Amino acid sequence: MLFSPLARVCSLSVTVLPLILGLGTSLPVQAQIITEPSDDLRPLVQDNSLLSMQGGQRLMRESLTAIESQDYATAVVKLQQARQVFNQLSNFYQQLFTSFTGINNRLADVHRQRAVEVAEMRDQATYQLALVHQAQNQPDLSVPLLVQVIRSQNPTTDLGAQAYAQLVQLGFASEVEPPPGVSVNSSTTLLSMQGGEQLMRQSLAAVQSQDYATATVKLQQARQVFNQLSNFYQQLSASFSGINNQLADVNRRSAVEVAEMRDQATYQLALVHRAQNQPELSVPLLIQVIRSQNPTTDLGVKAYDQLVQLGFVSESSALTRVPLSPTAP
Repeated sequence: MLFSPLARVCSLSVTVLPLILGLGTSLPVQAQIITEPSDDLRPLVQDNSLLSMQGGQRLMRESLTAIESQDYATAVVKLQQARQVFNQLSNFYQQLFTSFTGINNRLADVHRQRAVEVAEMRDQATYQLALVHQAQNQPDLSVPLLVQVIRSQNPTTDLGAQAYAQLVQLGFASEVEPPPGVSVNSSTTLLSMQGGEQLMRQSLAAVQSQDYATATVKLQQARQVFNQLSNFYQQLSASFSGINNQLADVNRRSAVEVAEMRDQATYQLALVHRAQNQPELSVPLLIQVIRSQNPTTDLGVKAYDQLVQLGFVSESSALTRVPLSPTAP
């Protein structure tokens, strides 16, 4: 039997010898092998294909429809899916660009441009998702998304500028140098300096009533809030460096200020563990404080003194104390 080399599907009949299997009859096995593309195979460029720019754009349109009807829950799901699609596509095109660089520069440039184009769509979806979270009165979820947009986009682009303007409206960032004694972050949400300070006050009240379990939870939450804030401010500082040095410096100092709060929460948490007779939990926290703070700062010296009292180190600190000047992580 002859098979055409142009056949889309070949049917192979394999007869297994009875002597090999020890059976009395032969066993025909049918296998289907696709030898060339079929018109029935679904291309990725179709609108109903999810892993494509068209599929991501369809999700964006569906999110807009949901927003117009104030169905924010559906809008969040659609925008999250669109972000994932665009992010995957951008990564794939970036990988193709890298693979073709130096081999076929024309193709490399085509894939690089596609990676940039799809990344722009991803950032648009991220920005829209941040706005939806604001409409849901969830600024804690908006801030990280807006910072992501600014990091991905140049702060001087339209989208980057819009994202920073949203941070200003949320009270998370400032356009100008704040007056002395005025914090840049004036938001009252949990993801703010005020939110972290509230957790610190709650932990102090719990310590005073010897409710160490509650104090531990509140201090862990405060540490997480302050650490996130410090990271966000540091990212903003890096984004504006060389573009707007005044804003870069404002955000850098905010990162340092919040890092000090984080270290204070870490030190207090170590003391709570000591009160619970859990020195093995205190030691790592005290070392974190010393690493973040300069060992000559008040907080750094106090942390080292705690290590001496715990018997973890025997050498007493003879360093000269200087005013607190923590470094951002």
